[in-house]
Amino acid sequence: MTVMEFRARVSPDDSPAAALRRTCARFFDAWLPAACIVCGNAHIDGLCPECENALPGRATMRCARCGLASPASQPSPAPGPAHCAACQADPPAFSATVVLGDYAPPLERLVQALKFGRDAALAPPLGRALARRLETALPDGARPDASDASGGPGALPGPIVTAIPLSVIRLAGRGFNQSLEIARALARARRLPLGHRLLARTRAGTPASTLHAGERRLALAGAFAASRPLAARTVIVVDDVMTTGATLRAAADALRAAGAAHVINCVVARTPPPDARHDRPRRPG
Repeated sequence: MTVMEFRARVSPDDSPAAALRRTCARFFDAWLPAACIVCGNAHIDGLCPECENALPGRATMRCARCGLASPASQPSPAPGPAHCAACQADPPAFSATVVLGDYAPPLERLVQALKFGRDAALAPPLGRALARRLETALPDGARPDASDASGGPGALPGPIVTAIPLSVIRLAGRGFNQSLEIARALARARRLPLGHRLLARTRAGTPASTLHAGERRLALAGAFAASRPLAARTVIVVDDVMTTGATLRAAADALRAAGAAHVINCVVARTPPPDARHDRPRRPG
């Protein structure tokens, strides 16, 4: 059995088998040679700098809040601070979205292999890459070194990382939550706590991928709940793909209702709005 095959044989996230799998995966990561998940060349991090910098949409100007690419943007080394018209008209509960790249090859292939090919080995390199993108998105005072330095009564609680939870049916069928596996790597790289049960689904509902933007928001309204109070906390929510943002909006609503001060999305891939992609088939899952 190869390392990839071992990692792909997973069970639900909270089971003893899943904990053993993660322990063994960390052992393999530490002792076996690593290769870039894009080009295949040897690289200890799993994603070489050349491939990371060449990811689609890497330097695209985006809405600072929802991460949507500006239609008139040109590649630029600096992110655009402005908010898109949709976020200005109807601001979501999250304050920022960190995007690794566009939902296009090779990220499209990697996400599909992670979700449907059950290749859990792809999650750590993607999570570490997201961690590198996250630094500039954290609000003042919410970075671990800034918020915990004084330790006094006025110190802000540090950020906490969580992930969009899967429904029970999907988790049982897939064996693991791909977004949670990405979140684990991000939290470890940023030395942040991981709240793997911070968000819970209150109902499964209709699969969001079968709905259009307005239908998604209605279907997902109230679909999540926070498991504990989050007064003045910055919460980093990880998901694999952001399309309309309805799922992340619903999650942010739940976190803000629990008292979170800031909610920051971290997504591997961002797609354009479905209305702008009539000529393309809908993304599965």
